Amino acid sequence: MIFYTLKIVLGNFGDVQMKFKNIFFGFLKTWLLVAIFYNGSLYADIYMFLDLQSYNPEAGNFRPYAFEIDPNTGNLVKVFDTQNDFQFKTYNLGSKEDMALYEKEVRPTLLEWTEEVKPVQLQSRLSSTFSKNMVEYVDRDFSKGSLSKEIHVATYKGKIEAMSYADSIEVEKPDIDILVARPKGLIVGQTTEPKGGGSSLLNHVLQRYKEKGIERARLFSVNDDYYRERGWQDDVESNLEFESESEPEFEYKGCL
Repeated sequence: MIFYTLKIVLGNFGDVQMKFKNIFFGFLKTWLLVAIFYNGSLYADIYMFLDLQSYNPEAGNFRPYAFEIDPNTGNLVKVFDTQNDFQFKTYNLGSKEDMALYEKEVRPTLLEWTEEVKPVQLQSRLSSTFSKNMVEYVDRDFSKGSLSKEIHVATYKGKIEAMSYADSIEVEKPDIDILVARPKGLIVGQTTEPKGGGSSLLNHVLQRYKEKGIERARLFSVNDDYYRERGWQDDVESNLEFESESEPEFEYKGCL
C-alpha cells in the first residue's frame, strides 16, 4: 500500500479562509479514503453477483456473536449467542406509513452512525461513510418518488446492528446499494459490541429475493475477497461498463 504524507500550511484570513479550509480538508479526507481502496489489495470497488438458485446457506452461520479474551492465551475467541437472534424489519419507500416509521425508528440511528468513531480504522470509517450516503440516498429517492427501494434493518436485543438499502422484491434484477453494520462493532479487537448483523441481514435480503423467484442479485463490493469466499462472482460485463464510462456519475456506495 502506498502512503502519502501531506503538510499544508494555511494562513488565517478570516471566515472565508476558514470555510475554504474546512471544505478542502473534507475533500482531502474523502480522496485519501478512496486512495486506500485503490492501492490496497484487500479492497476493491467492483460489481459482483450471486446466483440465488444455488444459494442455500445454513441458518446457524448467521447467529449473533461477540469476541472475548481467553484468559489462558490472551487471544480473542468468538462466542455465539445461542439464546437470542437477530430480528428483521423492512421499510418500503412506496409506503407513507413505512417511511413515517423509518423517520422515527431508523433515521436517528443512521445519523448517529455517520459520526466517526475512535480509534479511526478503515472498516469503521467506511461504515460511517456508507451511513451518511444511505441517509442521502433515501432522502433523494423518496423525494423523487423512486418507490422501488427498501430499507432493511437487523436488530439484536432491540438495538439496530445493521442496515441495507436495496431494490425491492418487485425488481427483476435487484441491486443491493448499501450494506452497513454498526461502526463501533467493526473496530478491530473490540469485545463490547455484538457482531454478525451485516452477514445476517444480507442473508435475510437474499432469502426474500429467492422466495420471490428472483434468480440473481448484484452488489457493489468494497471487500471482494470476502464475497468471493461466500459464492459471489465478479460481474464482468457490469465492471467493463463501469470502467469504460468517460464521465461516470460518482455516487459512492458499497457493501462491507
